[in-house]
Amino acid sequence: MSTASKTVLAAAVLSASASCMAADSVTLFGYLNTDIENVRGSGGKGIPSTWRESNNLSFLGMKGTEDLGGGWRAFFQIQGNVFLNRGAGGVNDRDTYVGLGGPYGQVSMGFQLTPYRASTWLPIDPFFMNTIAGANSIMGNGFFPGGNAQGSSSFDRRQANGVLYTSPNWHGLTGQLMYSLPNEKTATQTPSLLSTSLAYQTGSVYLSYAYEQHNSYFGPGTTDSGHRFGIAYTYNSLSVRGAAERLHYEPTPSTYTNRWAWQLAAVYQWTVQSIKVSYIQAQAATGNATVPIGGIGRPGVDSGARQISVGYDYALSKRTTLYAVFSRLMNRAGTSYNYSTNPLPGSVTGMTLTGFGVGIAHSF
Repeated sequence: MSTASKTVLAAAVLSASASCMAADSVTLFGYLNTDIENVRGSGGKGIPSTWRESNNLSFLGMKGTEDLGGGWRAFFQIQGNVFLNRGAGGVNDRDTYVGLGGPYGQVSMGFQLTPYRASTWLPIDPFFMNTIAGANSIMGNGFFPGGNAQGSSSFDRRQANGVLYTSPNWHGLTGQLMYSLPNEKTATQTPSLLSTSLAYQTGSVYLSYAYEQHNSYFGPGTTDSGHRFGIAYTYNSLSVRGAAERLHYEPTPSTYTNRWAWQLAAVYQWTVQSIKVSYIQAQAATGNATVPIGGIGRPGVDSGARQISVGYDYALSKRTTLYAVFSRLMNRAGTSYNYSTNPLPGSVTGMTLTGFGVGIAHSF
């Protein structure tokens, strides 16, 4: 973290402490996760076995609420990345927003996860789309934090310029709607994003459907869309989960690419230990496009991929966990999916990536 960032963060923390009397609550929170990994790539010229320390989505944040009376409240959050392995980070380059909530739901504005991503992030993927085992290596076609038309191929996003509405919980049913304004408008292009989700959770069952639409991301007159379905069932110590996704891209108004992918996962937990497994498969691309989009190969080539991941957690306390993780991502000749949280540098189309890591996670 730069000296300027440290100064800003220190000032923010001091200001938050001073304002505790005025607000109902101001909380400093964080999550720190790092591991030692061995990763390699096979296929093509290959990537030799390499040892590395990886930061896994560590962050530091501050949030607060104020009671406005009549069932209404104001709330905010400021959150930034913390790169443990290299001493860097930012103050507000993760979910950062301000909003109002009341009897009819809540509205927030800022830089936030899309409902599409959030619909399966925690409820379905046992690795929370984190570490080399995260599902967003394939699901969503890779994670990207940014604004409209940036990272144009990604449907696994943290989005700038977004207005997000979250409905009240009605007998286990909750809806979300986000619209990202076209701040990146140019003389020929007006990109915008619409993301929605509907989730039902009660007792041991979770069901979700999410839809997202990107307008003019690849150029004027193009529309890309994603449909994602999620399901989870928990019985005693066992949780079984699944997700399916259809992505549609229009690199030009007259060409398109479609791709299906799905995930099956399970978590078994006993006392302070848990075992996690995940299998993801990306189907071959179809359509008439002539270029690959993100990790997806272009239609007509040998495309598709599989990822197998296994993890073990041992909780030392409610806040601290030791873990081990293994993941193998197998691309076919025409695809180039990569680990999403910490991609393997030098990875090429058709490569198989294999990694193993041992680490520690701490939250506060």
